[in-house]
This record gives sequence, C-alpha cells and structure tokens, in this order.
Amino acid sequence: MPRSVHLWYGSGAVATSVFNTVPGLLLLIYLTDSLAVSPALAGIVVFLPKLVDLLVSPYIGIWSDRTRSSWGPRRPWMLAGALTLPVLFAAVFAGPPLQGDTAALYVALLFVAAALAGSMFQVPYTAMPGEITDDYHERSTFNAWRTAFVGLALLLGGAAAPVIQSSFGDDATGYRVMGLVMGLLLLASMLSAVVGTRRAPRPAYVHRSEGLLPQLRVAFAHRHFRVLFPAFLLMSVAGGTMVAGVPYVTANVMGEPAYTSILMVCVLVPLMASAPLWKRLSVRIDKRGAAGCAAAVFALGGLGLLLIPLWGVPAAVLSSVLVGIGLSGTTLLPASMLADCLAATDEAGRRQGGVLAGLWTSGEAMAQSVGTGLLSLSLAVSGYVESSAGEVVRQSDEALRGMLVGSTLVPAVVMLSCLVPLAFYRLTAARTSEPDRAAV
Repeated sequence: MPRSVHLWYGSGAVATSVFNTVPGLLLLIYLTDSLAVSPALAGIVVFLPKLVDLLVSPYIGIWSDRTRSSWGPRRPWMLAGALTLPVLFAAVFAGPPLQGDTAALYVALLFVAAALAGSMFQVPYTAMPGEITDDYHERSTFNAWRTAFVGLALLLGGAAAPVIQSSFGDDATGYRVMGLVMGLLLLASMLSAVVGTRRAPRPAYVHRSEGLLPQLRVAFAHRHFRVLFPAFLLMSVAGGTMVAGVPYVTANVMGEPAYTSILMVCVLVPLMASAPLWKRLSVRIDKRGAAGCAAAVFALGGLGLLLIPLWGVPAAVLSSVLVGIGLSGTTLLPASMLADCLAATDEAGRRQGGVLAGLWTSGEAMAQSVGTGLLSLSLAVSGYVESSAGEVVRQSDEALRGMLVGSTLVPAVVMLSCLVPLAFYRLTAARTSEPDRAAV
C-alpha cells in the first residue's frame, strides 16, 4: 500500500497513547497530591472506568463489524471517538473546587465517559491492519509506524505533559492547561487517522449474527489469540506500573520532580529509534522470539532502576534507555501478532476483527489500570500520605521503599512472566496462510 496510508494510520497512535500515558503518569498523583484522595480510593478511581470499558468495548467491536458505510466499517466509529474524547479528557483534569471523596466521584464519572469515547476510536483503529493487508510483514510495517508515533506520543504526553503541568503557579491551573493542550493533540491525531486512511482498502465481509457471548467463545477458541492475549496483558500491566511510578520516584526518591521529563525522554527516544530494529529482528527470528527478547530487555532496565538510591542519576538514565528499547518491542510486536490473529479469523468470510480488537483494547486499558493499582497498593501498604495542592508532606523511609519497589522490581517481574504464555504462541510467517479451524 502507499506509504502515506502507513503514515496516517500510525498517526492515530498519538491519540491512543496519549490517552493511556497521561492518565497513567499523572492521574494517580493528581488525585493523591492535588485532590486529597487517599491512595486506595485513587486506585479504585483509576481502575473502575477500565472495568466499565472492559464490558463495553467488545460490543463496540461487534457494532463496528456490523457497520455498513461508504467510509467502511471502522472509520465512522473512529470519527465519533475523535469528536468526543478530547472534550472529556480536558474535563477530567479541569480541577474543580472539590476535595477527597467528591473529587474522586467527579473524576471517576468523567473518566468512565472518556474511556468509552476512547474505545470508539481505538477498537476499530486496532482492527484495521488485520483487514486491509494480507501481507505478514506489511502488518509489522504498519505497527512499526504505529510504534514510532507511540514514541512521539509518549514524548509529548510523558515528557511535555509534566512540564506543562508544572509551569504554572498552582497545580490546579497547571492541570487545566495540560488537559486542554493534550485534548487538542488528541483531536488532531484522531482526525488525521480518520482522513488519512480513506485510501485504505475496505474489504467486505459477512458479519456474524451471534450475540456477544457466542462470539467471545469463538474468539477464545482461537488458539493463537488465546495465548497471545494473556502475554500482552502482562506486558501492559508491567508498562502501566512503571509509568505510574515515575513521578513518585523522581519527586520523592530522587528529590527532583523535573527528572520526570528527563527520564521519559531517555525512555522515548530509544523507543522510537529501535522500532525498525525490532522489525528486522522479527524477520530474522520471527515475532514471538523478538517479543521475548524485548520483554527481557525491559525487565533488565526495570531492575537497573531499583539501584537509583545507590548509583543515582547515571543508573536512572542508563536503565531508562533499556526500558525504552524493551518497551519499543513490546509495543510493536504484540500489535503485529494481533493483526496476524485478526487475519486468521477471516478465512470463512465472516468478520470478527472488531470483537478481537475490542477484547484487546479493553484488556490493554484494564491491564494498565491494574498496573496503576499495583502501584497504589504498594503506596497504601507502605504508608504513603496523600496531600492537597500546595501541601508538602515528608514521606517515611518505608513509603519511599514501597514506591521504589512498586515502580521497578514489580513491573520487571510481571514483564518476565509474559514469557510463559508467549512460549505457546505458534502463528509464524509459514503458518499465516494455513486455515485456523479453531477460529471458525
């Protein structure tokens, strides 16, 4: 396909990644340190919208599968998400004059709505590469572009968002401006993907007429998706835990909140730069082996971050580079493997890509929230003390150890555990042309 289709498809990853990264990085600390929400309740607020999303996203996938439009089945849903998510995202960080439980309720309600709007874009967006090309390695090309834009999004969301938030005299104004800027970025990215993929093929399939539960049974009978999905969930939990812990570690363990942006840059530049290398490695040793290598590199970087109290900034920088290289592979390769699974379900002429993409999207959101929940649990158990905007609280040594272990060792162990289900994945280049009878 034309390079422009690859490029514009990849640009949509800016929106999906910003929406996952900024709340993952800042929402928990926004709740605990600006709105005086307890760590335990803040973890529930972050987790609850993803639970709702988990229940609804497969339905969005089904409705997308059944959509008949001159735009194709996916792009109308992507447009609906593009017109609603930016407003809701900005409202989440609007910083109303609320504290404690009422502030938690406000954020939870808006975050639920934003999560659903995000799924309207992300579910059909995720389904597209498995439908618009039959080429095993071109799916990796799509996802190499997607990974490069994920890196750009993380650079904008993970590095720029904290800078914007901290550039104002008070936290409330900083969060409002950051939410507005990131909302505009979401809008631009989503609209560019909707418009830019208009030249992509629009394959026609016979949609499934079954309800959700029968389709889910068929989805989990897919032998390749059944083992890829838990491996991907563990990768997402690990990434979500580490990202949520960065601002806590830089502010409390390293003693300088400005290090948040520096470390994110150290992660994101290697993430973007190494994406073509992971694609080449996947051609040489196939995607499963390359994904295992990426998980090992990420875990090595996470263990290195545990040494920050001993080796300081050099350990943080070097380990962050390793995390970025590993994160590049664990972003690109599972998405490309998913596209192979989506293509393997269509040999009977029936469309189910939206259902699998809905499961994948909701599972990713849920896994990242579980990662944030693991960190909030570490904070709560170790005695972390919440605060309101402008209030300075000195954390205990036990709380500092808890946030460091929860941000480094825990995600490293979770990432390594993905190697167990990944070992059973068998969909290689040689087998993509074989009928997947378990999926029919």
